[in-house]
Amino acid sequence: MRSFMRARAMNRLFPALLSGCLACALPSPAPAERNAPPLSIQELRAGHAAGKAPVAVKYEKELRGGPSFDAQLVSYRSSGLAVYAMVAVPKNTPAGAELPLLIANHGFHPDPPAYGITAEGEDHRPGDYYRPVPELYASEGFVVVMPDYRGHNISEGGDYARGFLASAYYTQDVLALLAAVETLELADPENVFAWGHSLGGEVTLRALLASGEIKAASLWAPTGGSIWEQAYYYSRRQSQPDEPDSHLLAKAEVDALREDLGNLQGAFEWQSIDPLRHLHYLQTPLLIHHATGDLSTPYLWSARLAGELYRQGKNYRFHSYDSAEHFFTGETRAQAVKRDIAFFRQRITKTSR
Repeated sequence: MRSFMRARAMNRLFPALLSGCLACALPSPAPAERNAPPLSIQELRAGHAAGKAPVAVKYEKELRGGPSFDAQLVSYRSSGLAVYAMVAVPKNTPAGAELPLLIANHGFHPDPPAYGITAEGEDHRPGDYYRPVPELYASEGFVVVMPDYRGHNISEGGDYARGFLASAYYTQDVLALLAAVETLELADPENVFAWGHSLGGEVTLRALLASGEIKAASLWAPTGGSIWEQAYYYSRRQSQPDEPDSHLLAKAEVDALREDLGNLQGAFEWQSIDPLRHLHYLQTPLLIHHATGDLSTPYLWSARLAGELYRQGKNYRFHSYDSAEHFFTGETRAQAVKRDIAFFRQRITKTSR
């Protein structure tokens, strides 16, 4: 396949793209230490609205695709870091076509450098767990972009890829990618959608609060609650959740979060990155899917989100599933994807550029 730089965008954005591509060609800076606080939602909004430096993707190489799509690896800059993404394009797409674009944000990975690595040790993004995602949506006519996030696979910034602040840093990577969609071949920048699972759901929601450019989004079993609530929940899961809790019981994740916050350089308020405290900014119609028995990310988190969306008069739909699955399979997955596609297609607008 050709490079993902489209001729139309090059004509319109040539000076900006030239500077962006030259930046991609320069030696990469050393991975930044994880000491700068993540940007607040207010800062994300201000930065995204201002545009700042243009972002452009750089074609790296072809990847092994799937039955319904061809794939490429691209890179771009986010906070001075080189971040990579897989781009899946439906097979047999005619030259010059403009397809709706889906930014698909994956969930937590216990070993970020191993993201995209299969059980056989092959570097085959997005790896075994998320393999169905590009196939399911590319087969429906969407260009699917799955960012690594910083610190994942070969993307720079490994010091950021841990703890309960990580998703806030990853949001910066998704917004940088959103700023580069004009340079993706075959993708229509007027019809951009988003999907996020688990931690990726939180990343997606925070990105929606910073930008109104995404037409609609779907969250599957999104992480919710404040970073303190998450730290407490996962501390209890790792200890003995059937026993009574007390102030005398150690909570490893809470202690780790307290340490991470203490190591940050500069002023930081954890409330500044909490999506539930900033839902008044949401403009994007939202679809939420969650299994009632999910223990990886509690169903309560999505129920609370839906309740807040309702209270604030936001456009949303919340689907509950009678199962304990965290990442849907079988008929449940097919039903959720069918609902996503219908939700997205209702909001696709025809462009004549």
